[in-house]
Amino acid sequence: MPAEKQTHEKINQKKMLPKTTLAQWQTTFDAINDAVCLLDMNGKILRCNKTMESFLKKSSKEIIGGTCWELVHGTDKPVKGCPIVRMKKTFCRETLVLKVDDKWLNVTVDPVIDETGNLAGAVHIISDITRRKQREEAIKESKERYRGLSEASFEAIFISEKGVCLEQNSTAEKMFGYTLSEAIGRKGVEWIAPEDREMVMNNMLSGYEELYEATALRKDGSTFPAEIQGKMMHYKRRTVRVTALNDITKRKQAEEELRKSEQRFRSIFENIPNIAVQGYDADRKIIFWNQASEKLYGYKKEEAIGNQLEDLIIPFEMRESVIEAVRNWVENGIPIPHGELKLMRKDKTTFPVYSSHVILKNINGELEMYCIDIDMTERKQAEEALLNSEKRLHYLSSQLITAQEKERRRISLELHDEMGQALTAISINIRSIEKELPLDLTPLIKERIAEIYSLADQASEQIRELSHYLRPSMLDDLGLVPTLRWYLDVYRKRTNLDVKYEPINFEERPSPEVETVIYRVVQEALNNIVKHAQAGSVLVRVERKDKEAAVFIKDNGRGFEVNEFLAPDDLKGGIGLLGMQERVSILEGKFSIQSSKGHGTRISVEIPLY
Repeated sequence: MPAEKQTHEKINQKKMLPKTTLAQWQTTFDAINDAVCLLDMNGKILRCNKTMESFLKKSSKEIIGGTCWELVHGTDKPVKGCPIVRMKKTFCRETLVLKVDDKWLNVTVDPVIDETGNLAGAVHIISDITRRKQREEAIKESKERYRGLSEASFEAIFISEKGVCLEQNSTAEKMFGYTLSEAIGRKGVEWIAPEDREMVMNNMLSGYEELYEATALRKDGSTFPAEIQGKMMHYKRRTVRVTALNDITKRKQAEEELRKSEQRFRSIFENIPNIAVQGYDADRKIIFWNQASEKLYGYKKEEAIGNQLEDLIIPFEMRESVIEAVRNWVENGIPIPHGELKLMRKDKTTFPVYSSHVILKNINGELEMYCIDIDMTERKQAEEALLNSEKRLHYLSSQLITAQEKERRRISLELHDEMGQALTAISINIRSIEKELPLDLTPLIKERIAEIYSLADQASEQIRELSHYLRPSMLDDLGLVPTLRWYLDVYRKRTNLDVKYEPINFEERPSPEVETVIYRVVQEALNNIVKHAQAGSVLVRVERKDKEAAVFIKDNGRGFEVNEFLAPDDLKGGIGLLGMQERVSILEGKFSIQSSKGHGTRISVEIPLY
């Protein structure tokens, strides 16, 4: 290097230079950016510049007299490959690149030859090449990353200049069958089917960078659909085109299957009866309108296609909400729920439909919404008729139960008043007759008279019980709470069950209808317990609340499966339960029953007090 040669000359001429010139030389020596020192024959430092002092972080006094291997490497002998040792043998410049800590250094040693041609010393230069090394490493890593990405890519990648291939990746080799040596130097259009070559060549030479499709040609002559995109760039100081080519055979097959599926879908839904199907794009413009839609809404297909959804079948008061719902679905993915709507025909009349919705992507990736509508008019009419029928049946049931209660009351009164009085009269008449008979009656006659007394008493008691069972008069006279207490006392004596009775807040009597229903529910529930439950204890709680009367009946019997017991095709004796439900429902109350095998039964009733 010229600067170094000048330095060497100044060193060789040092003894002949005056002090002024020597000072100037030292100033120049210190201005050098690299660390420079002068060595004697043994490698000891004779002089160093300021950069060397800064590099070693020592003063010149600490440096002079030492060796570079002592000062830089901390060893007492030269390191392996030391350029000073090599220079002594070659009498030529020797270099060494090494890394010290986190720095890369380029070490140069030049010989100093005296007038006789012998080695007089050396010039030792240390240059910090860390930044250069970092740039080289970055370039190397970038190239490796590029090569790795290129080779790992699922796309075939080509680098070409003026349409001629310079390089390809391994994917291109696998995709087309050409090795790298076969590919280099070929025109890029040789990878393209003849019918598309002119288009591809024009795109390559013009620098076209948009994605496009063409038919690719393999080495074996087979073809496949390809998606191509190229970009101009600088590569090894040349302006080249990088082209990425992707085999889209599977995508094309999928698109074809989707197209066929769409055709089948349209064919099916075009002709399906009684199910109206309409298709809309993301802006709510109608793109599909089947025959059932024509029949349901009154618009011909030609009238509907291209019009806005809300302008044809959506009533005015619903339009804003429908527009917002469709926008939310398209933009935010919030689906429109299925359900009943009132939509509008061409003649502006509205009618009920059940509408369900789905969003699909067409073969171009565009969102389309399809609505499937079923006319609910007939069903609504049937439901209305059924509801009216149920109301009539409910009314008839109410009237029947009311008539039944009246008839029970009438029979109960007749039994109690007329039959009871008749039996009492029979007993009195027999006693009168008995007094008139002779005292010497035979034992047989006396026994028969006693039997008549006993039968009359039994009949009277049975009539009294039957009268109370049909309709205890005390329910009308005294109310629900004492009547239930009397009934449960009789029930306890007759069944020997442990019966607990809890009346709560019944100081004020509810209406006679409520009292009758509660009494009958308790009566029927206790009858069922005797017949089926095999229980040991029963709890009956009646409570009057602010707005309702509540009944709770619980036993510890064997229980049963409620669903099986109330199965509509096999009631299994569940008429009593149905009767309780019907009585409660007439008063718009709630009836629930809970039971399972081995865990007893719980009946809850709530009847509004109005």
